[in-house]
Amino acid sequence: RRATLRIGPALAHAIVPVAMVAMSADIALLRRLEELLRRQQKRQEAPGAVAAASSAAGGPPPRRAAVAMVLRVRWSDGCSRPLDLPLLRSGELERAAGAEGLVELLYILRTAREGDRWSGQVAFPGGKQEPSDRDDRATSARETFEEVGLDLETPCFRFLGCLSDRPVTGGGRKIPNFFLVPLLWLQVEAETPGLRLQASEVAAWRWVPLRALRPELVTFGLIVQDFRQPQQWAPWLPHAVLSAFEAASFPAIPLDASTTSGSADATSDDGATFTLWGLTLMATSDALVLGGGTARELAWPPIQFRSSWANFAVAALCGAAALRRPHAHRPRLRHIFALAALAAGPALAGFFCRSEIGALGAGHEVRGSVTGRTLRFTLNCRPDGCVCAALAVR
Repeated sequence: RRATLRIGPALAHAIVPVAMVAMSADIALLRRLEELLRRQQKRQEAPGAVAAASSAAGGPPPRRAAVAMVLRVRWSDGCSRPLDLPLLRSGELERAAGAEGLVELLYILRTAREGDRWSGQVAFPGGKQEPSDRDDRATSARETFEEVGLDLETPCFRFLGCLSDRPVTGGGRKIPNFFLVPLLWLQVEAETPGLRLQASEVAAWRWVPLRALRPELVTFGLIVQDFRQPQQWAPWLPHAVLSAFEAASFPAIPLDASTTSGSADATSDDGATFTLWGLTLMATSDALVLGGGTARELAWPPIQFRSSWANFAVAALCGAAALRRPHAHRPRLRHIFALAALAAGPALAGFFCRSEIGALGAGHEVRGSVTGRTLRFTLNCRPDGCVCAALAVR
């Protein structure tokens, strides 16, 4: 069952305009992304708020990595057409084209190399900022040209804007003073230039339709059997507690060749294994949530364990961390008590009445708003009888 609370005015910006109903979900998402990022540039909001705050605090200059999220539109009738931005903004793009638009996002598979913690993983083209780069845009354009041969600063592409910085993680923990900034680019010409891979950095590339990036396709099959971070943080805890955190599974989406549109340039290697997870999945989720393509984060919860109580503890910590995000609306004390009451009932039932909770099925959600923040409590009942609780605060 779903309990619906009153939605406050702070969530009004998340309502999809009526004019977008006649458009396909992909084009509607692209239109909203372009509009929001264009408004951001007009307000001259400086990107990199997280990194700027770190630098202003008196610490060393932050290290930055910029990646390019390159979007293109394929048409259902197989014809290639240039993208008319005024038509996109007016909502008349598909009507003028006489066909449905399919938006695709470019991913790369990094070459497996010894000593590189991100080798062999799915990523966006991009890399670390060099002293010669004037800004993040220059970094993403330079790295993309080096890795896949696409010159983003030509008339073939249009720079849309950048998403919020994300701290870079590795080995299960944040790397100090290192931030990733995703930048969005849109192909506006009819034909995609040929990609040229830098073999030492990139093993394959794949254009993935946004329709293949849905919350219901997220799995937790990516398992790290020796996840020993809790043992390093708190070795004094009893073995029974530490053992609950040994095997960790992370949210991931398999991007097989079958997920592509089937066009001749959809992928460079049909047999390559693309598994979207980690920071790349989080950046993808940020873009989809911003564009209204999904109301749920793809990378939530960020990690799962075999123990139900361990999952609930992680979800509670992540929910608390969300309240500390910059510019967050702080809930009042009475709202915190309401949230605790909302979460305590299903949680206790999950611990003591697993059979009853299992009979309800998986993925039940409770949604509401607290001073402009969106709350989500989810119970996932796995076949092995474990109940995984997740609490999201946005």
